[in-house]
Amino acid sequence: MRPDGTEEILTAAAAPRGTSSRTRRALALGLTAALIATLALTAAACGGGKTKASDGTTPTVEAPTVPAETPTPGANAGLKTPIAISPGNILTREDLANRGTGVPGRGDFTGERLLIPSIGVDAPFSYKVVGLDGQMPNPDSWDDVSYYDFSQWPNMGGLPGKGGNVVLAGHVDYIRHGPAVFWRLHELAIGDTVTVRQSDGTEVSYQIEFNKVLELDDADWSAIVSATADESITLITCGGEFEAGHYNNRQIVWGRRV
Repeated sequence: MRPDGTEEILTAAAAPRGTSSRTRRALALGLTAALIATLALTAAACGGGKTKASDGTTPTVEAPTVPAETPTPGANAGLKTPIAISPGNILTREDLANRGTGVPGRGDFTGERLLIPSIGVDAPFSYKVVGLDGQMPNPDSWDDVSYYDFSQWPNMGGLPGKGGNVVLAGHVDYIRHGPAVFWRLHELAIGDTVTVRQSDGTEVSYQIEFNKVLELDDADWSAIVSATADESITLITCGGEFEAGHYNNRQIVWGRRV
């Protein structure tokens, strides 16, 4: 619930550039997602920034009391063939379902930088834990990319090099700064490479398979962040029109490990 009494739709993260209404003084992404009792993720708040006006805009919902069953490791052979993706730029539930389900990798996150050469991203990570309250905390600033630890949520998230779905998010723009780390995320093309550089110097790379707009009235956040059959990465930022303090869409980029 926002301070003015209006409700804010939640969803996980920031947005593509490209609409005439967005300006460089637009407020920063307010990255938040809430897990409802059925383990469906609502969207994260996408508006605000570090200003008084943005404080308290993210609602909190009760955590589920019964966790979902965790798949048995090794039960999924993984998807080794191309995945059917819908035509057009709108993300569909079928796109998400076609990725299959898998077991999330768990352990210590050792990523140091996210590298996306095609859009000029070379950014540090911030580490965020998604607790039992279901909140996905905001990235720290305009230039970091948040990695989300879903270890308290069965079947969700992942770890680079260990399987599952590595969920990342960043601001698209930032108050008193302008364009932020994911300003050009909407430009990522099918076949582009996204790389997580680890603290030991090793790299885990992923190839992009779709870059689509998520319409909030058809958002299935539990599916978006669920572990996939093949290890994958999901990048999230805000998109669409900036109105009444928030963006009305999200940009979702997904690819599998290579």
